[in-house]
Amino acid sequence: MSSIDPITLSVIQALQQVCDEMDLSFSRAAFSPVIAEANDRSDGIYAAEDGALIAQGAGGLPVFVGTMQYSTRTLIEMIAAGTALPRSPTTSISSMTPTLAARI
Repeated sequence: MSSIDPITLSVIQALQQVCDEMDLSFSRAAFSPVIAEANDRSDGIYAAEDGALIAQGAGGLPVFVGTMQYSTRTLIEMIAAGTALPRSPTTSISSMTPTLAARI
């Protein structure tokens, strides 16, 4: 088993604390009791290059964190390809290109 130097450990703990603060803010701002009271949420920090999970909060459901890295990666790819366009209120998914509609 390898050991982690104190500076790396401090950075990891700081990132986890940031995620815990995000989770607390998420809970306090939630209008839904499912999110606020049942903890049916999760958050994390992801790498901008490939969407890999960097840190996650202690609260929430880990299943969301496990799947969010894949949706984050897809969004990063869509932004790079120029296909991640903001939808206007009048745009429906059926009016988008088939490839874009399939990814949403």
